[in-house]
Amino acid sequence: MKLLLALATGYVLGARSGGEHLDELVRSLRAVRDTEEFRDLVVSLRAQAGHTLRDLAAMLEGSGEPTSSAGDAEAASDLVARVRDLAGLR
Repeated sequence: MKLLLALATGYVLGARSGGEHLDELVRSLRAVRDTEEFRDLVVSLRAQAGHTLRDLAAMLEGSGEPTSSAGDAEAASDLVARVRDLAGLR
């Protein structure tokens, strides 16, 4: 959350101060994007989204039991099929 606030603040300040500062802001954002911490954040967000979608699919299917197995490749690949079935896309 702090990162998003910092990005928004930097954008507004950069836009108000002209193009030269905006270039500096873009370089800074690229530097943040290339950090290991940012990559870890993206991986964590993707994992959380996957767990949330599996839990939602379980609730919609009526089993009421959210999945708790982390790293289960079969469950992850089956997730797309379950969502398609629920959405009626098959």
